[in-house]
Amino acid sequence: MKRAFTLLATLALGACGTNRPEIPPELLANPAASGSCDSPDYPAGPYGDDPGSLAADRCFRGFGTPASSPHTASALEDISLGNFYDPTGEKYEILLVNSAAVWCSVCKSEHQTLPDHYAERAPRGLAIVSALFQNNKGAPAELSDLVTWVEAFDVPFPMVLDPDYQLGDYASAETAPLNLVVDARTMRIIDKFIGNQGEDLWRSIDAELTRREASE
Repeated sequence: MKRAFTLLATLALGACGTNRPEIPPELLANPAASGSCDSPDYPAGPYGDDPGSLAADRCFRGFGTPASSPHTASALEDISLGNFYDPTGEKYEILLVNSAAVWCSVCKSEHQTLPDHYAERAPRGLAIVSALFQNNKGAPAELSDLVTWVEAFDVPFPMVLDPDYQLGDYASAETAPLNLVVDARTMRIIDKFIGNQGEDLWRSIDAELTRREASE
């Protein structure tokens, strides 16, 4: 815990600039340049932002395995929601799409427990992908922010950058965190939680996993 607070304090001090930075091209996913973000089998729209709607595919740059990969620019990879689309449920049943910002105290508290929630539920079919979209000053998150975040919280699931805030289609920045509970078999949104709703979030996920286990 002390390590996490030290690292995040360093990150906050490093974000004191007043000018909104340019977003480096290498931090923006380019589906046309990489087949890893091309999801031809992804469900066709129309897409929406409310429960029951199809979640649109999104492509990001980040660390697919933060716990084991080097935290360098060369280790960044294209990661899309389509990577978690699993019509047969062979690997995934539920995808939790999480969005966080460095300035968001609730996001920090949430990420202190996310690894444990993931470890407990991953064997039951839960996948998590988390996107960091702003730094401590509300400017687009950069690689240094992502590195500090994954090291502070020992993130064991895919963690990506969302500097152009693609997930803003689902919630405004000031209401962070955002949590979308998505059916990995269909990519339909099961539930959406905005702000500090941790208890309701995990109650929803557990109920859905239990329902699916009972139907097997």
